[in-house]
Amino acid sequence: MATFLSMTNEVLRRINEVPVAESDFSTTRNIQGLAKDAVNNAIRHILQSAQQWPFTVVVYEQVLTAGTREYDFPADLSVIDYESFYTKPSTSRNTSGGALGQMDHDQYQRYYRSADDQRQSGDFAEPTHVYKTQQNKFGLTPTPDKAYTIEYKYWSFPSDLSNASDTPVIPDRFKHIIIEGAMVFLMRFRSNEQAAAMHEKKFEEGINMMRRLLQQPVSQVTSTVVNKNTSYIVNV
Repeated sequence: MATFLSMTNEVLRRINEVPVAESDFSTTRNIQGLAKDAVNNAIRHILQSAQQWPFTVVVYEQVLTAGTREYDFPADLSVIDYESFYTKPSTSRNTSGGALGQMDHDQYQRYYRSADDQRQSGDFAEPTHVYKTQQNKFGLTPTPDKAYTIEYKYWSFPSDLSNASDTPVIPDRFKHIIIEGAMVFLMRFRSNEQAAAMHEKKFEEGINMMRRLLQQPVSQVTSTVVNKNTSYIVNV
């Protein structure tokens, strides 16, 4: 599996620079440091090119607090799937669980907020709906009366790679696309626009291939052969 170290050194070999040793990886500077930055830049570009890559899906469980109506999302959240909110069944809490209805912030304010504000703790109950807030939070109504466990799905935006052994969230079979992207950034740093344009074309072709393979239903995807040495794409 490709690591931050191996991808950085592959980029360095392509530009005829000395690879960096694992023992020096955390403190390396100059062109080796730029190669590390280029790898992370390429990964960020791929992640930002589509918000719902299947390899960034997280199924998340969260335990509610009795009497608390609004909750923070995980720090790495990129896109939330409100339709996936689900209360997990629990015999100890005497709940059968089930999907939660959804509403936007305006609907909640108009039809539910007043009733929730007037409820006393004895009137709290198992939530039936999730609503959007104006912050990076979600709300539940009615206010929970117990520590229910809910589950929902979101797409994350992972942090940059940092350690030599770190591996990208992008599947290993697309490593060559990350390398092409890193080459774009390095060639631009060296003011070699002709080489940058060549690598950029391969980089964008690779990202488009990833979209076709990963973001369309299987029945709509043609058989695709990827030459990892040249990044050429051949449909068969």
